[in-house]
Amino acid sequence: MAEKLLEVNQLSLWQSANQKMLEKFQAIALEAEGIIEEKGIT
Repeated sequence: MAEKLLEVNQLSLWQSANQKMLEKFQAIALEAEGIIEEKGIT
């Protein structure tokens, strides 16, 4: 979900996103990606 929100922001479709919120979503996405790689889930 965090990745989708970041994608929507990149497409300039999310006007109310602020930098702090985007940084938090980026951290969540990176953490989730790390967990997925750790578990070997594809």
